[in-house]
Amino acid sequence: MKKNILENAGHGSLGHRIFCILRDKILNEEYEKGQKLRAEIDDIDKQIVKLIENRMKVSVKVGELKKENNIPVFDAKREKELIEEKIKLLKNKDLSNLIITIYNDIMSVSKSLQKNLIEKDNKNKINKKIDYNKIVAYQGREGGNGYEAAKKFFNNKNKLINKASFEDVLESIRDKESYYGILPLENSSTGMVNEVLDILVLYNCKIVGEIYLPIEYGLMAKKGDKIKDIKKVISHPQALKQCSDFIKKNNFEELTASNTAEAAYIVSKSEDNNLASISNKNAAKIYNLKILKENIENIKGNTTRFIIVSNYDNALKNGNKMTIRFLLPHENGSLANALLKLKNFNLTSIVSRPHRERKWQYYFYIDMTGNFDESTLDDFKNSVENFTILGIYDE
Repeated sequence: MKKNILENAGHGSLGHRIFCILRDKILNEEYEKGQKLRAEIDDIDKQIVKLIENRMKVSVKVGELKKENNIPVFDAKREKELIEEKIKLLKNKDLSNLIITIYNDIMSVSKSLQKNLIEKDNKNKINKKIDYNKIVAYQGREGGNGYEAAKKFFNNKNKLINKASFEDVLESIRDKESYYGILPLENSSTGMVNEVLDILVLYNCKIVGEIYLPIEYGLMAKKGDKIKDIKKVISHPQALKQCSDFIKKNNFEELTASNTAEAAYIVSKSEDNNLASISNKNAAKIYNLKILKENIENIKGNTTRFIIVSNYDNALKNGNKMTIRFLLPHENGSLANALLKLKNFNLTSIVSRPHRERKWQYYFYIDMTGNFDESTLDDFKNSVENFTILGIYDE
């Protein structure tokens, strides 16, 4: 109705003036409504900024308590519960993903503030070295690759304890049951162990060393079993992948175990003469198995890179290698522009992992070698988000 009146008023000079007056009145009313809404949003934003600032002040105080009592910065269970509590407060549950994103960012900044507080306090401390009298946790059973890597790095000097999973290794460090943990990070034929990449930062552990372990797999079964009778093979998924050519050639059925040594243990206790494990040679000795076929891996010279990790307050301050993690927006040139700021270093590895809440945004992990000091990465840090040094150590 209003539209018809305005259209009809547009005929003739008087009608045109009436039209203009009515149009301007309507536009002014809409403008005033918009201004009121903008003012309301500005007022809300001011409150949000003030509350965030206050929250961060409290977070720093929490960090001081954690530092005094040697409590880890990260608590996965607490963060999960906090987000669930905030979602329960929502009347409009369609905003749940927004709350998850906002609080993940808030907690990420809080953790960074707390880490900086602790690291600042540690700046003047003497650089720590590897301690060969501490307990080391590894994943799997005795005789697995993690066990062998731990023995090789620590020269058989440290006490070793086994854990069922990679996360259990990090839990052991956080609970102070063990001082170090050893985890597989990368294999020369199958690439990165993504599970380790994804959980490492969650426990706020730091890389303090690395070691490369040549991997030679054998097909092994109970003494008396023949290779012609084998129908099924059991091993860790990574080992099955690394021996896939041999498995396909023999048309073996694949079964999975939590560890290559666990697979050998299962075969040693099994009554199934058709079952064999794919494990390393030392596992055959430990579990009294016979090696039916040696060196069955796809690529000869197959090697796994293991990292030695410890709690953040045991981080080394010096080394010729650094591993970093950071987040970049999904924009043209964002990675290229960031990498230019690292041109003085030798980048030995670049890996990306998707952000769990932000679609099409990625965390990047970079290994690099060079000479590092406090101001080395200042320019780079200012160009990325959620920058974290996962470790400084020697190659």
